[in-house]
Amino acid sequence: MLSDELKAEIQTAYSEFLNNKDLKPRYGQKLMIAEIAKSFAGLEVDDQGQRQNDKGLAVIEAGTGTGKTVAYILACLPIARALDKTLVISTATITLQNQIIEKDLPDIRTNSGLDFSFGLAKGRGRYLCLSKLDNMIQAQAGVLASMPLFEEGLSDDQKAQKLFEALLTEYGTKQWSGDRDEWPEEIPQRMWSMVTATHRECSNRRCPHFSNCAYFKARQDIDDVDVIVANHDLVLADLALGGGAVIPSPGEALYVFDEGHHLADKALSHFAASSDLKGCLAWIDQWRKSQRRLEKELVQAESLRRVYHQNEQHMVESEARLRDLWALLQQTANFSSSDRRNDDYPTYRFVDGVLPESIREIHVALKILFSSLLAGFERLSKALKEGLADENDEINKEEAEQWFPVVGAHQMRCENHYALFQAYSQIDADNSVPMARWVEQTNQMGDEDLRMQASPILANRTLERELWNPGFGAVVTSATLTAANKFDRLQMQSGLPNWANFKQVPSPFDFANKAQLIIPQEAVEAAHAGHHTQSLVELLPKILADKSGGSLVLFSSRKQMQEVVKQLPEAVTESCLVQGSAARTTLINRHKARIEAGEASCLVGLASFAEGVDLPGDLLTTVVIAKLPFATPDDPIDAALAEWIEKRNGNPFMQITLPDACLKLVQACGRLIRTESDEGQIYLLDQRINTKRYGQQLIRSLPPYQLVTGQGLEA
Repeated sequence: MLSDELKAEIQTAYSEFLNNKDLKPRYGQKLMIAEIAKSFAGLEVDDQGQRQNDKGLAVIEAGTGTGKTVAYILACLPIARALDKTLVISTATITLQNQIIEKDLPDIRTNSGLDFSFGLAKGRGRYLCLSKLDNMIQAQAGVLASMPLFEEGLSDDQKAQKLFEALLTEYGTKQWSGDRDEWPEEIPQRMWSMVTATHRECSNRRCPHFSNCAYFKARQDIDDVDVIVANHDLVLADLALGGGAVIPSPGEALYVFDEGHHLADKALSHFAASSDLKGCLAWIDQWRKSQRRLEKELVQAESLRRVYHQNEQHMVESEARLRDLWALLQQTANFSSSDRRNDDYPTYRFVDGVLPESIREIHVALKILFSSLLAGFERLSKALKEGLADENDEINKEEAEQWFPVVGAHQMRCENHYALFQAYSQIDADNSVPMARWVEQTNQMGDEDLRMQASPILANRTLERELWNPGFGAVVTSATLTAANKFDRLQMQSGLPNWANFKQVPSPFDFANKAQLIIPQEAVEAAHAGHHTQSLVELLPKILADKSGGSLVLFSSRKQMQEVVKQLPEAVTESCLVQGSAARTTLINRHKARIEAGEASCLVGLASFAEGVDLPGDLLTTVVIAKLPFATPDDPIDAALAEWIEKRNGNPFMQITLPDACLKLVQACGRLIRTESDEGQIYLLDQRINTKRYGQQLIRSLPPYQLVTGQGLEA
């Protein structure tokens, strides 16, 4: 499929880009371009442009400094255009998304000789809904005295009123695009939820504001572009809707999944389900009140009276079932403090995801009841849509405009509860991958509740079915795709087929001469929590003393981080910026300002600081890793996965725990060397890397740092 002309176009674009930027070719970058081209070289397509053979999928781990963004754009864009496909670049973080749309793509278009268009794709929830905003302003002004708002109610907050008026003014005068991310100040989620719409609340072309809709205007901007920049959540949400709702369907797109190691976890969250028991009862009461008002206001809608009556019956029976479920769960779930997840709520996990039959039977009944409620919502939504289009004589347009988003919001709530009841009612087949099912004991403002949760333990089958099999082609890339130099864990998680082109591209950085990995003699094994915490208190002041550049200390436990920081001498803590004291971006900016002013500064954080933090040069010269980043054993999904692997005669530690720790350790260490001129030290304060058999495997997974072990910090 890859013609000589197409190969020449890719080569010419790369050469021109280097020449115009006065850059030398990077070995890793050239190799990555070649491997992507190789992956598509033997691709066969039919008359409709669909893939006909096992080609067109490249999985490339590109070490830090490779220049992978330039590589995959220059390789993929000519291929996508030659095959009349849209190049869809998907990232896991907003930071990278913005970098690609604001920096990389304009730079490549200017310097490569390639003429192409590009745009940014976001979900509906990032945009203003004019209909909801208009209703909210009118309701607050008393124009719509009977505005049928749901549980949030009318806000008497002066700030909210001023904000809504400002949003309308700025959008109406075209000073603002309606994009939440472009508003100059952070908009609280509670306020934003009142003026944005889900797909259930949106009436699309039937909306009187459709021609001026911020979301659909943004959609128009990406309809005919060559490159769309999205994120993993949007891609997965689009697939869940059948594909092609916001971005091109898998068969019409050439995907690049940058930060591809996040894709499987993102997929799991999209197919998870959750429901609070008391929250569900409260929602039923809220909907009952809304329905009574709806019935009173739409008095002419005789066709809906049967729906109201049936809904009431289903709600009464659902309430009784939910109360029975509360009693059963209280009897069954043995909550203990040892089962706390992430210092949060106590949990009770159902072993192998199997529920007691009495609990499952209640969920079967709830599934049936909520299925009927959803059918009622469908009839209500259809009638209101007809009213919006003047196709229903019983409902006028004004009534439909007021009630449609309210019914849609309640329908979404109903669907969320139904998804959980469905997940709890099904029996996993013996030969299938089971679901994890667990209950959390929550406490909101002193009110105890039980949160039922369910999640697949692997996303492999879902991604295989929805993405890899129907997809035309894709590149999955990241600096961390392998664990111990193997793609096995990635394949288990994401379902990537064996026929994909798996390749590791080396980093150009001179790690051996630029970075030291130091395991001090005084370090102790982190398995002994109290002893390890005291060791950190003693070692950190020695490590952080007289450092000329910035430092980063990474903990695996919030509790341990807080205990250590509390015991550190003031001379150390006065230079520390601790996660939780301010937003991450704020802390990083303060850190940069301190270093640039010649002051000492040390960022102290958890896993979120081990990835996506880019502090080149003097901004970061010392990284301290408190302990090996093994996952906590109480995560319900990981525990269920471990059970499943054991039943298949596997070894969960070797197949899950250790590979995941390898990836996390690589990511944490990777904060140090970001450019060719960077240098510094990485301190690992967990002696297990020397004393345990798996230690050498962890070391082999890292870049070839200069290893310093067995020496004291005073040496």
